[in-house]
Amino acid sequence: MDVLTLTVVNAFIAAVVTGVLAVQNKADRQFRYQRYFMLAAICMLLNAALSSIHYAGFTLPYWILPALTNSFSIGAHLALAAGIHRHLQRPGKRYWLLVIFISLYLLHLTEFASNAIANRMLLSIPIVILINLWCIAMLWQHRRSELGKVYLAFIVCFVFNISQFVLRSIYMTLEYYELVQTHHTAVIYSVGFFSLTAFAVLIFGCIILLSHNLQQLELQRISERDALTGLLNRRSLELRLSSELSRSSRQQRPISLLLMDIDHFKRVNDTFGHAVGDHAIRHITDIANEHSRDYDLLFRYGGEEFLICLPDTNHELAEHIANRIRQAVAQRPVSLAEPLSLTVSIGVSTCSGEIDWQQLLQHADQALYAAKHAGRNCVKTHASAVNANTTDSLS
Repeated sequence: MDVLTLTVVNAFIAAVVTGVLAVQNKADRQFRYQRYFMLAAICMLLNAALSSIHYAGFTLPYWILPALTNSFSIGAHLALAAGIHRHLQRPGKRYWLLVIFISLYLLHLTEFASNAIANRMLLSIPIVILINLWCIAMLWQHRRSELGKVYLAFIVCFVFNISQFVLRSIYMTLEYYELVQTHHTAVIYSVGFFSLTAFAVLIFGCIILLSHNLQQLELQRISERDALTGLLNRRSLELRLSSELSRSSRQQRPISLLLMDIDHFKRVNDTFGHAVGDHAIRHITDIANEHSRDYDLLFRYGGEEFLICLPDTNHELAEHIANRIRQAVAQRPVSLAEPLSLTVSIGVSTCSGEIDWQQLLQHADQALYAAKHAGRNCVKTHASAVNANTTDSLS
């Protein structure tokens, strides 16, 4: 395939990707990193379009080709790096990437750069390699996240890009300084444009895959979360609890549940209305989150009921956490024009052996029932000793 055909193919790929990313960005503006990826596609499109004009037989001035086209090629890599930086929410400003782009273009206009292709390679290729290495470093740190497989695919693309640049640079440098006598410069140019085509296809495939996976995660999050509180909903309870109990059983570690109910919540709705009731539920949610650990699981179990799963927690610690939450609720009224005081009743269940999640949840429900009958605003623990020959009791 000749160079003209390859540049036209590159321009077509870049145009299609630009259009796809533009439509995707318009449909879902929350993924702002896509704007940088769209900018990368535009840079590749301009690079390929100008190169196509040149290889079609039209003469372009030096400041356009190779100075501007080389700068667009580097700009595409800078925009990719900026998109990854924005997506991963890394600290720091990205405007300095524009400074690099402008500086490299101005360097291409110097006498040093215009004298020989080897000099332009010396200006451009190390920068591109460094940008690709920076992208790899950023992605590698997140390889174990939910999107780890997508990040590894990005890394493979950048490794491929670095490899082809290094190998082509070595060969063309050796040929330029007449250390090899093969004179395959035209072939190397063709390989270079083909490599750019392959990299464009691979990297933009990864970009589309990233957006797709993010949308899937967002849909999963919406399906698993309660709209009012942001807590896990009852639909996700079985999967999450059974998974935690299986892990607890394998590791022979205790696990506890807190089942919490807002006392006399119906009166709140009847007296103040459902808007205040919703505000009260969010208030309780905030307190529960403040007194929970990062790895605890919080569910909105029912209208005014909440379930907290406490991995690696025995009944003494679970009872302590429950009382801490209960006291915080009692001491902190709901912020309204007239402060609204609330209390909660909490049932605690614990196991350290084989038990299914329904049974453990039933124990927590029995303990909550006991707390309500004890006058509310208190914590009761189901003291059944699972896997021990003791009788279930309530304390």
